Amino acid sequence: MKKNKNKISRLAVSLLALVMLVFAFDSGWRITHQLDNEDYIVEEGKFVSRGGIPDSLTLVSDTNPEATSPVAVADPGCTSKAVTKDDIFKGRLVPYRGDMPVIADMSESRVNLAEYKNDCYSTLGVDFPLTKDAADGLNAMMQDYSSTTGLTDFAIYGTENTLTGYGSPCPVPFSENKAGNTVDLAIVGLYGIIQYDGGDEEAWVIQNCTNYGYVLRYPQNKNAVTGEGYYPWHLRFVGHPHALVMGANNMCLEEYVKFLQGFTKDAPFECNVGARTYEIYSVPSMGDVTYISVPLSGNYEISGDGSAGYIITIEK
Repeated sequence: MKKNKNKISRLAVSLLALVMLVFAFDSGWRITHQLDNEDYIVEEGKFVSRGGIPDSLTLVSDTNPEATSPVAVADPGCTSKAVTKDDIFKGRLVPYRGDMPVIADMSESRVNLAEYKNDCYSTLGVDFPLTKDAADGLNAMMQDYSSTTGLTDFAIYGTENTLTGYGSPCPVPFSENKAGNTVDLAIVGLYGIIQYDGGDEEAWVIQNCTNYGYVLRYPQNKNAVTGEGYYPWHLRFVGHPHALVMGANNMCLEEYVKFLQGFTKDAPFECNVGARTYEIYSVPSMGDVTYISVPLSGNYEISGDGSAGYIITIEK
């Protein structure tokens, strides 16, 4: 009986020693293999930093309790930019029409075209505000038009505040002018100012404007899509690469925006302009605030699409 008791005692001691050994090993492993994720906790399913954040990861706090957008975790080399519902109606690609609100993007610098223009065209007045990029494109286009045709007969009749109505060479008003990236053209004729009809030698502008970032906002045979007739005197600056893509595919602005809504960040539309490569895709609005992943390099543009979200253009 005594021998059995000794065996049981030795077995109990051995088991206790084994448990202590396992515990010690586990504690040592945890200490020597501790990971950086001690700097993060999870609250309601979201990562929240309580220490340093790795350079390749950006965490955005959801400061708007009403927003339905998830907190964005940016890709390496990216950060997150917050846009609002109002931004859906702001940007170069918004196809303003009807009672859609027109919101000028005041982050774009502006110039007075009457003072900024070159000698290859004229302005019929002294106050013609226009975004600088649009003005640069217009100057380059008119310089090449004059060099090609020998003419300097174009005049800017209006930008943000075009005088329309009976007797005007630009008789139809457009609310999109308030965005600051449109020009309304007229011709300086022998007997005064006449309407630009898109014909004769002046047709060069219609045929080549996409090379300078401009599109004919209301082209021929697109009235069923745009809701407007043919107005060759009204040009809209959308920039590159958009103008070139629209021109090459005979798309009006409404058709182009709808086309881009079919692309995502994971499957973007890609195009090249010379040595430059662009990726373009859409991000749907998620409510009051939407977080969009954008490059830290800053080589991107965000434009509203006027209906459902935002169009992102990235120069690679």
